[in-house]
Formats: sequence, C-alpha cells, structure tokens
Amino acid sequence: MIRKYEPIDEDFLYHSWLHSVKCPTKMVTSMTRRVIDDVIEQGNVRVFCPDDDPDHIIGWMAYGKIEHTPLLHFLFVKKDFRMNGLGTELIRSVYPDLEMTIFCTFWSFHMQQLNARKRWNAKFVGNLLPTVVFDIMSRENGRREEKHGP
Repeated sequence: MIRKYEPIDEDFLYHSWLHSVKCPTKMVTSMTRRVIDDVIEQGNVRVFCPDDDPDHIIGWMAYGKIEHTPLLHFLFVKKDFRMNGLGTELIRSVYPDLEMTIFCTFWSFHMQQLNARKRWNAKFVGNLLPTVVFDIMSRENGRREEKHGP
C-alpha cells in the first residue's frame, strides 16, 4: 500500500535520505535537511509499506514543485526490494503522466543504475537544489513578514 507520511516515519526518512546522498559538504547537508523539513511540512512524502503492516517502510519518495515544474526530490527503496517496480508505483502515485518530465533535485548512484531518465522521464538539473532552498527561504521570510509586519 502507498500511504501519506506519518510522524513515526521521520527518523527513517531522515536517516535513509542523508546517508544515501553522502553529502560532500556541510552546506549541502544543511540544504538537504532544509528540503527534508519542507517536504515533511508540506506533506509531500509517499510511503510504500505492506498492506498488513503500515509501520514497516519498504520505500518512500519526496516530491514537490517549483512554479509549475514537477520535482522528485528523493526516492528510496530498501535494497532487498529494489527492481520490483516499487519505485515506479511511488512515482506514478504522484505523477501518473508517463510523458511528463520529472525534474530531480538529487541524483544518486541508484538513480543512474536504474536508468531513471528512460524509466521515468526523470532529468537531473544541478542548480535545482539551491533554487528549491531559495524558494523555501523566501516562503519562510514571507510568513515571518506576515506575522511581524514589514
């Protein structure tokens, strides 16, 4: 079954994302954490788990959009369950249009190995991560200004 994110998922999501990305600098780690915080806050996470055990995460994906551009931030499937179509199910639960290009903010070794470009029409754009972080910060600043005035 595919379900929405629940607070019990938080530790697994942060751990699997941060350890899969292997961020080379503290700044990239900080930007990654900012994106994780935002997708959780926005509810833009889908979790794949067995029908009879909704707390057992087999895979998950984080997604979003910037302007009208669909984004796949991250996709994770446990090693023993890979190459069984779970990633495709997760992606298609959010982006059912097979012709749509899905832009990726992170591009892992596994995305290359899966040939995600061909499989899901995914495209990595290196400047999307800082753009997404800038968008998050702009929204946060806007909320602060609304709360406290200009």
